[in-house]
Amino acid sequence: MRLFFTPLLRKLYGFFAAFVVVYAAFYVGQYTGWNKERLYRKLLAGDHRQKLTAAFDLAWLGGQEQLLHALKSASASVREIAADSLWNLWFHAAGREAYRLAQSANVAMERQKFPEALAILNQIIAKYPNFAEGWNRRAVLYWQRGQYEESIADCKQVVALNPHHFGAWQGMGLCQLHGGELADACQSFRAALKINPHDRGLRRMLQQCEELLRKLSPRRSETLDWV
Repeated sequence: MRLFFTPLLRKLYGFFAAFVVVYAAFYVGQYTGWNKERLYRKLLAGDHRQKLTAAFDLAWLGGQEQLLHALKSASASVREIAADSLWNLWFHAAGREAYRLAQSANVAMERQKFPEALAILNQIIAKYPNFAEGWNRRAVLYWQRGQYEESIADCKQVVALNPHHFGAWQGMGLCQLHGGELADACQSFRAALKINPHDRGLRRMLQQCEELLRKLSPRRSETLDWV
């Protein structure tokens, strides 16, 4: 056995062990808060290519906190890139199989094959109950079919799993608005704006909803606070 460990092999084993240690340190280091903050600064201050790369890396490293901060940036391009990366992060949150199924459901929805899409989404939710985007896609499907109560129920599940999901808050507000639940709709729109404050379309929805609520309930209008 001693003859097997020649000086050359000892060097090779030592080199291999050092490589493993360095690689492990590099891999773990990618997920540290320090690295995520480094990528966040690059997202804010880099050129367009650097912004895209930084946001992509943050999505894959689970840098939701940094991407959410970027939604509040004064730069429209930073906000757009951050929003796209958040959707990317959320869609991939449960792994490849859940992502593949979600994409299949999206294709079915685009082709208006709603029963097929619903079957896929039910499968996703049964298999990955903590996958917020699975619930969100089904909420979108219910919205498209005019099933507002069902959509609201799924949106509530989404925000219970991921309170930062501005899309689910907005979708819930739209469903509540269609159902005449104006006060609840305003609250949902405010929650979405708190996360994504520069969304002009969302802000207009809130203003219109509050204006409608004022007209229907003049006395309650005094309690409404504009965002």
